[in-house]
Amino acid sequence: MDFVEQTPLNATAGWEGVLDGASRQRLETQYFPQYLPEQRWFAGKSRRIKTTRILDWSPFNSGRSAVVFVEVQFDDGDSDTYLIPLTMSYADTAAELQRTSPHAIVAAVLSTKGAGLLHDAAFDDSTCQELLAFIEDQRELKARHGRIRGLRGKAFPVLRGSDVAPLSVRRGSAEQSNTSILFGDRFILKILRRQERGINPDAEIGRYLTEKAQFAQVAPFAGLMEYEPSMGGERSTLAMLQGLVANEGDGWKWTIGELDRYFETCAPLPFPEDLRNGTQGPVELSERPVLQAARDHVGIYLDSATALGHRTAEMHRALASAVDDPAFVPEPLTAEDLKVLLAKLQQHASRVFDVLKERLPYLPDDAVGLAAAILSRRTQILEHFEALRRKTFQIWRIRVHGDYHLGQVLKVKTDFVILDFEGEPARPLAERRAKQCALKDVAGMLRSFSYAAYSSLINLSARHPEDITSLEPWAQLWVRCVAAEFLRAYRETAKGANFLPAEADDFRTMLDVFLVDKALYEVLYELNARPAWVRIPLLGIISLHL
Repeated sequence: MDFVEQTPLNATAGWEGVLDGASRQRLETQYFPQYLPEQRWFAGKSRRIKTTRILDWSPFNSGRSAVVFVEVQFDDGDSDTYLIPLTMSYADTAAELQRTSPHAIVAAVLSTKGAGLLHDAAFDDSTCQELLAFIEDQRELKARHGRIRGLRGKAFPVLRGSDVAPLSVRRGSAEQSNTSILFGDRFILKILRRQERGINPDAEIGRYLTEKAQFAQVAPFAGLMEYEPSMGGERSTLAMLQGLVANEGDGWKWTIGELDRYFETCAPLPFPEDLRNGTQGPVELSERPVLQAARDHVGIYLDSATALGHRTAEMHRALASAVDDPAFVPEPLTAEDLKVLLAKLQQHASRVFDVLKERLPYLPDDAVGLAAAILSRRTQILEHFEALRRKTFQIWRIRVHGDYHLGQVLKVKTDFVILDFEGEPARPLAERRAKQCALKDVAGMLRSFSYAAYSSLINLSARHPEDITSLEPWAQLWVRCVAAEFLRAYRETAKGANFLPAEADDFRTMLDVFLVDKALYEVLYELNARPAWVRIPLLGIISLHL
């Protein structure tokens, strides 16, 4: 958008003139509908915006910025609400913003300070510093139709330290659905853009694990901002503050680096015949020691898989440890719960099969045969879920991570720190806060190992297509060994816990069900986002020998 040529919004009356006065209509009808689809945190890119409307707002940072809530109405009748902190910049600051971050600009403005730009206040250091101070001082702010509050976590003073000097501000680059602001080497503030009524599970679980369960392998909860409507109703979480964890990168990037080295080492070697037996699943393999020959090839990553398995089980034990908090106290998995779960799994599977059949003619050549094989097993796979109906599981439902994979952990020396307890963003908040079977998280991580191996293989084949056939057995070996070590460590640490089936056969049955469901979820995702990668989850389903 050319902000120089557009007619500027009249900001001479301050925020009241922009957000309540004559400029408001232009923001709602022209500028917000143009600005929102350009933001990577905007979840409605595949839908057409019908209208936008400012629901509430409040001046912030002594009037230098504003906290604004914008409702987006889509053509399909659905609506979302987004948090958009705004500020205005002028002269050199505005020119620099237009050069470095043009996507952050909403509109040109004209005020008593001259010509300037209205833009996302997350790109203004002064506003970011005020967000941190708002939480530290536990301030309150009255909006037009509600109140905004800051809450300081118990860990804040230790994380802040005795040095009172202002912390430097920089913006994170990893998040898609949120915006991260980093303060020195102390804090990370996550601004939750898409607003939902109710407690955000990332803040809720992070606070519980930090302050009650005292589980050290998470980014410590340091505070939050929340909004409470004046007319009653549930509060919503605007932002969450955590301690910043020094790390070597997330588990996904670190694993891909390890796999690249693994494949380079294995490429010139013939695959050992005694390691070709791939019919056993990860549960069976975890019940006996890993072959020394396999350990020699896969190497130190097995130690990392062991560490991650231990930490995952410790996380589940911590989440299951509550005795007086209704949101966390474990509950028995009843026959009715199993019935509801079975219906959801089969409904989800049927939808994936329908989409896969529809897209079959458009799939890459190397995926067509796999897709056809899986479609031919539709009835068999749907019946596979029926194993839940025939079982009586004596286990308890607990709060879980909900979207557990290698990208949700940080590598910290020889250990891991677990992040992002928000759950799958596309699911409703109530569903993400619901108590579930812990094996959903276990299946998520096992599938992530497989994804990493085949992602690395795909990247390698782009450079050396002649190696793909010879390296595929090495990829399968890596996945089998790593999954087995993760499971072995997990089961050892979680042994006797009431959130796991006591019998090995029941454990295997339930884990298999969640593995199939996760792989089907991945098929649907790749069909919509990266059809060239759909072979990875299709292979995952085939490997389960259904």
